[in-house]
Amino acid sequence: MELERKMEKEKGASDLLAYYVHQPLENRIVRRLVYTPVTPNQLTAITNVAAYCVTALFYLGHLLPASALSFAVGLMDGLDGKLARAKDMTSKLGKMEHALDLLYEFSWLAALALYLNRSTGSPAPLVYCLISVILIAFYRYCYDTFGKTMGTSLDTYGRFERVFRRIAGRRNLYNIHILAAILIGAPEYALMSITVHAALTAAVYAWRTAVHLHAADRTPGMI
Repeated sequence: MELERKMEKEKGASDLLAYYVHQPLENRIVRRLVYTPVTPNQLTAITNVAAYCVTALFYLGHLLPASALSFAVGLMDGLDGKLARAKDMTSKLGKMEHALDLLYEFSWLAALALYLNRSTGSPAPLVYCLISVILIAFYRYCYDTFGKTMGTSLDTYGRFERVFRRIAGRRNLYNIHILAAILIGAPEYALMSITVHAALTAAVYAWRTAVHLHAADRTPGMI
């Protein structure tokens, strides 16, 4: 039980896939790794190598293998942090992992858009990719601004946020968009649906961040 407690982040897993699928699998894997010489930094490096293999596969048009590997990367992504907490090896440098995650997430969208642009001759995939990247960057900034200002995560601040976090736009759920579009033989719809999902998330995060920060301004003693 002590090991289980140490592994978990304070705010817990966020989206549906991370909560119901990744979390139990990650815990099982980390319980096996915790007494081995494997380090969190080694897992981070392996995850990033695999992530850029996904980028290459999308760019080259091997969409189904790329999509399958993207789900493996999604699972691997949570292992380094859990192993660091389990081994008491957390560090400030480890926070850089989030920036690296965002970089390869954007590279997947860009690689997919470039392939679809080449194969269809349409500029639409590039446009949807650009809009998605802007929206994701915006809502991530709202999310981070709330955390820095309020000293806690927006995900767990209120009842609405605790429910919405399960369906909010995140890489794990965007991977489902891509896989579904590939399986129905219409990969060009993936970026379109991701853009809609990202727009919804951006609107909700901006709204909830503004509401809570305004309430904090009006409440004496709150930051």
